Amino acid sequence: MRNSQHILYPQELDSALWRQFKSGDPDALGELTQLHYRALYNYGSKFTRDPEFIRDCIQELFLDLWEKRDAISDTDFVKSYLFKSLRHKIFKENIRLKRFQQPEELSFDSDEYTLSIESIIIENDHHQQQIIQLNQIISNLTNRQREIIYLRFYQGLDYEEITEVMGLGRQSTANLLYRTLKEIKENWGIVGFILLEALFLR
Repeated sequence: MRNSQHILYPQELDSALWRQFKSGDPDALGELTQLHYRALYNYGSKFTRDPEFIRDCIQELFLDLWEKRDAISDTDFVKSYLFKSLRHKIFKENIRLKRFQQPEELSFDSDEYTLSIESIIIENDHHQQQIIQLNQIISNLTNRQREIIYLRFYQGLDYEEITEVMGLGRQSTANLLYRTLKEIKENWGIVGFILLEALFLR
């Protein structure tokens, strides 16, 4: 944050910029855009492979935030708020374009975020095979299961944030994540599951 007297953690920085943006500071909104644009684009790419559509939705999202800043409430979870807003906008625009009738018809594309072996340090061939197997297991999950794994492990969101993004109740979120992780354990084994946590929650 500009002219900061001390180093802020990401969530603290988000909250500070959010308050400044709501008070009418366009530079603060610009900083929030820069901080979260890549993550928002990556998230949007799971719902559609149309890059221009994703960029348009993100641009409209931040324009809407600026125009409605007086009516927007404070939040300590800016990232999840932005994810939820982008998710809603993608659903809304797809319905407007008559690509489908209900938001539930929008798929979550695991092919766009499966883990690349080249993207991390691999200690041995056994781990390589485990990662290949993980990618195969993820591709066979339901849309909502793939999304909750992405939000939890790839984006590091907690229960409350996932609940907000996906529009589920707290218990529904907990149940969905439990069932999904149980399915991964059953298909991949406990050693592979530990590797999953080590890769993303380090």
